[in-house]
Amino acid sequence: LSCTNQSSLIDVDGNKYTTKRINGRIWMTENLKVKHDPQGNPIKYIYPDSSEANFETYGLLYEFGNAKNACPEGWRLPTNEEWESLIDLENTKASDYKDPQFWDGSKNSNSTGFTVRPAGSGNNGQWPNRFGERTLFWTSTIDDEHYRWTYIFEEDKDMIRKARQHPTYGFSVRCIKKK
Repeated sequence: LSCTNQSSLIDVDGNKYTTKRINGRIWMTENLKVKHDPQGNPIKYIYPDSSEANFETYGLLYEFGNAKNACPEGWRLPTNEEWESLIDLENTKASDYKDPQFWDGSKNSNSTGFTVRPAGSGNNGQWPNRFGERTLFWTSTIDDEHYRWTYIFEEDKDMIRKARQHPTYGFSVRCIKKK
């Protein structure tokens, strides 16, 4: 894993994000927290754990339709292939990506600087949001007409999972710089 050139990015709302080149691509190392698309139009979002107090620390959660349009100008939602260039599902340790201040367990090092925090998920209240226990990241890859792909980091697990999710759930977003 090659990590270099830390810099920053500012979105349309004035939020500033740290970015980092990892394996040849520039990634945001914080969750997206924008409330408008790049043209300034409002987009729907969900506060993690339904609390505005979590906005600065955990970013916002977006349904897939908003997630794919929320990245700042010149940035976009990464594909499955780009996530797989960031992580190797068979060999990558989630602890190398988890921010140790927000996950229990001494093994969490965030040695990559990717700074994953357990923002939980947003849904219609049918399921627990699992704030503080996990985070899911959208990809732009569509499985079929009903599902989209996500990458999942969970408490007490040092593996990263990939799973299909319904597009109406709210998950975290990390953007990747367009080439």
